[in-house]
Amino acid sequence: MNYRKLLNDHLDRNTDKTPVLVALLAGLAVGAALGVLFAPGSGSETRDLIADKSKDLTDSAKEKLSSYKEKIKNSADHLADTAKDKFQGYKERAQDAAEDLKDAKDNAVDHAKSAVKDLKNDASDAKDAVKNA
Repeated sequence: MNYRKLLNDHLDRNTDKTPVLVALLAGLAVGAALGVLFAPGSGSETRDLIADKSKDLTDSAKEKLSSYKEKIKNSADHLADTAKDKFQGYKERAQDAAEDLKDAKDNAVDHAKSAVKDLKNDASDAKDAVKNA
């Protein structure tokens, strides 16, 4: 059975991995200590074996911690890049919308000026028609 894959799959699903890591390390330590204590051997061999196992467990814990730090850093970097990309997209869309709104305002002003000019001309024509009649 692939315990490493099972453990990583389980750890990837949970956001708080500290209890699992602590339980894993505690289980390893207890198992190693019981194995060494019940193994036949002299006291000095047993102490040396316990010291070696302790060092191995410490090294393993440091490697796991380093691995998790790297995963967290990579995830944070990816999240920052994604946020930056989204922000840039929203900024560009806001600028485009502002530009479109400015163009619509300019068109409305031009249309209003043209309508006023047409009304002025129509009024002038009507005035001339009244004078000539």
